Amino acid sequence: MKNDRDFLAGVYSKAEELRLQNNINKTTIKRSYYKYSSIAALIIIIPMLYFLNSSIGYREIPQTNMIRTFREPSSYFSEADFIIVGETKEIGKSTYIEDENYIYTDITISPDEVFLGDIEEQEIILRVNGGRDKKEKVQSPLDGEFDKGKRSLLFLVKSDEDVYHLLNGKDSQFTEVEDNIFIDKLGNKYNLQEVKDNIRIGED
Repeated sequence: MKNDRDFLAGVYSKAEELRLQNNINKTTIKRSYYKYSSIAALIIIIPMLYFLNSSIGYREIPQTNMIRTFREPSSYFSEADFIIVGETKEIGKSTYIEDENYIYTDITISPDEVFLGDIEEQEIILRVNGGRDKKEKVQSPLDGEFDKGKRSLLFLVKSDEDVYHLLNGKDSQFTEVEDNIFIDKLGNKYNLQEVKDNIRIGED
């Protein structure tokens, strides 16, 4: 009888061992499945994201209306109708004008400080040349450096459509390199007091 009990105990022990091993194998297979499924998904998604954001398939168009005259940056203080420090809030969709063969992009700017001109709006629309029209599959370099949350010193004029434009393209955008320190395209830096002083000189 003892041998029979030992035999049955051995059988049950072996069965339990096999059951536990089977569960371990199933768990390992599931983990491997999820692991390799995730890798496969990334292999598919990453190239798709790259393709959607790349220039492949886009026609490059010349921006003839980007032609500008060279001016000393200091001249903008006397030539602009509006001078502001503004934060980029949103970069809108680009629009392609087929008849004139150019692209523009509307950028939402929140004026932090207005040094010249009367601007009461909390946000203004700055229209710059360039951008990428995904529908028409055309693109052109954006005339300026605009990133959401970044600030610039902007020299502006206003159109009849209540839309603002850079006085002399990207040259009349001084980007912020330090807190309240702005740099022009020649490397000259201006703090807020120097901005006010240059406006005052331009008005004399």
